[in-house]
Amino acid sequence: MKHNILLIDDSPTDAAILVAAFEEIGYAGSILVAHNGIEAIDILDDISHHNPTEWPQLILLDLNLPRKTGLEVLDDIKTNPAWKSIPTVILSSSSSANDVSSSYQRHANAYIAKPRQLEHYEMIAKQLYSFWLDSAELPSS
Repeated sequence: MKHNILLIDDSPTDAAILVAAFEEIGYAGSILVAHNGIEAIDILDDISHHNPTEWPQLILLDLNLPRKTGLEVLDDIKTNPAWKSIPTVILSSSSSANDVSSSYQRHANAYIAKPRQLEHYEMIAKQLYSFWLDSAELPSS
């Protein structure tokens, strides 16, 4: 089964590193990248109305986004009946207890602090793929 990931991150460097990490572990699905919160919601709206075959199986969401914060995007995702069942994992450079707590209160499915070393991105990609896309039973799109 082909899987799709929506990666929402304003850092082109961080996004490229994560995409490369998924490629390195042999991930064959597509990764759509949104660079701000408004673009992320527009992508989800477009998919909902025009491209249901591109429905993401997993959303990776940074908190520090321009135009609309990650927490605002998370609120939009988890209050929209069409989107709320998409597993949404926070992947942020912040490890603040307040950010972690706020994310879970808004129904994030997991919170992962971005690694500080490049080689750890591959480990995170492996773990995300193994659990969310290979092991977990996800709702049909």
